[in-house]
Amino acid sequence: MLPRRLWLLTVLASALALLPGRRLTAQQGNGINSAERLGNQNITPLADQLTKGLRATTPEQKQFVQVIVAYVDQGKIPRAMVNLVYRWALERNATVPFPYFEYAMRVL
Repeated sequence: MLPRRLWLLTVLASALALLPGRRLTAQQGNGINSAERLGNQNITPLADQLTKGLRATTPEQKQFVQVIVAYVDQGKIPRAMVNLVYRWALERNATVPFPYFEYAMRVL
């Protein structure tokens, strides 16, 4: 059954690649430019986005989020970078993304 599914997926991927106007590229999505483009669409306040999206529950986690929001408001950190790290943390572990976000923000 597995070889049949693999064959079907290969055929479908090849057919999609042949469709005009639809190009599959290796590097899409999470570049700085896409993060900057997403910055223009910010509807949710950053504090709510980070607290709810990263599932910050402890007081220490909520305080870390407030520090990041303050840095963005002061212009020390660009919001595009925070959005990029936020999306990376969610892709890394959608169930518990906060530790990945915190680690990346401290390293950067």
